[in-house]
Amino acid sequence: MSTDRSAVMPALRRLAVLVAALMVSSAANLPAQSAIGDQIRDSQDRLDQIRREKQQLAREYDQLSGQIHTFSEEISNIERRIGSSRGALDELDLQIQAYAIQVDETTRDMLRTHDELVLRRTELEARLREIYKRGDLHAVQVVMEARSFGDLISRYKYLHLVARYDRTLVGQVQRLEEQLAAQRQQLAQEFARLRGLRGEKQREVRDLETLETQRERRLANTQRRVAQAQTRITQLEGEERQLGNLLAELERARREAERVAGTSTTPTLRTSDLGSLNWPVQGSVVYRFGEAKPDVEDVWKGIGIGAPRGTSVAAVESGSVAWAGSRGVLGQTVIIDHGGGYWSGYLYLQDLRVRSGDRVNSGQVIGHVGGDEGSASGTHVEFQIYEPGRDGNPRQVDPVRWLRGRS
Repeated sequence: MSTDRSAVMPALRRLAVLVAALMVSSAANLPAQSAIGDQIRDSQDRLDQIRREKQQLAREYDQLSGQIHTFSEEISNIERRIGSSRGALDELDLQIQAYAIQVDETTRDMLRTHDELVLRRTELEARLREIYKRGDLHAVQVVMEARSFGDLISRYKYLHLVARYDRTLVGQVQRLEEQLAAQRQQLAQEFARLRGLRGEKQREVRDLETLETQRERRLANTQRRVAQAQTRITQLEGEERQLGNLLAELERARREAERVAGTSTTPTLRTSDLGSLNWPVQGSVVYRFGEAKPDVEDVWKGIGIGAPRGTSVAAVESGSVAWAGSRGVLGQTVIIDHGGGYWSGYLYLQDLRVRSGDRVNSGQVIGHVGGDEGSASGTHVEFQIYEPGRDGNPRQVDPVRWLRGRS
């Protein structure tokens, strides 16, 4: 077989082009996903920040649960946690979309790599068949048939390019096989990450639904408590008016009885007793006379003295029990007539130890501390003092003026 110069030169040019194409083919197929990767990393940074904020808000909510706080603080915390959950969902949606795009890109790259690998394997198999057919001495034959030194150099370059092409082709096939395996692994990782993100989204949605349910439950509970409080306030106002009317009626009856009898009783309370009476029960003052009541445009008509439930309550001075019985939301109540238009009242008792019409002495137990443990005031007794009013009706005054000072 002879190979002349006219056949060698075109072959040299074609081989040079093929080798160059093989050398740059890997660079032509680099993944164009860096922008998506940057987007995912930025989103993950924001998601991590949101999760740290959620954890901080959850800790704050736990702290609120263990201390006195306002409803607005709790709702504000829940609203901020809902906002964080929605922000996390937005970031997860963004990452899911980005990873879906990345999966599509990786799949297309893998298909292109597979197609190129099939093409290169086909070329390699053709070259191997050609080499096998020509035999081991083909290269020697090509060199030996050179007609001149220049022809020899050209044939040597031809053989060199052929060998280089063959090596490059083998390397290209190996690289494509490795690239295909790497892309398959990358695709599997991206699918796993995508599944993980969708799982995270489902958990975040459940968290959001839980928070929204919690918010609605708290709003409903608060609305119910407000309605209950309003009902109690209305009842309390009604009972206090009735108590005032009762005292006015009792005072009129006392004065009428004195008029009919033509005598007047000596009061057991006098202004000289100011600051000298013993306290009806030992305890802390939970509210004072004239202070505004919470959540209502009204003031306290006496002082609240906090003490454990069941603690004995004593009359501050001797007198006659004008009333002993239940006054609705005011609880068990005792009113003692001290004569001369002076009265003392004891509200929110747990039980009674006297009856209407009984005579009591100073310091005698008339009942025990009651009150609502779940209320802001807790278990307590409300102590009231009434003095003669200018209109003839008893008027409420600050009881502390009458009680002995405490160190």
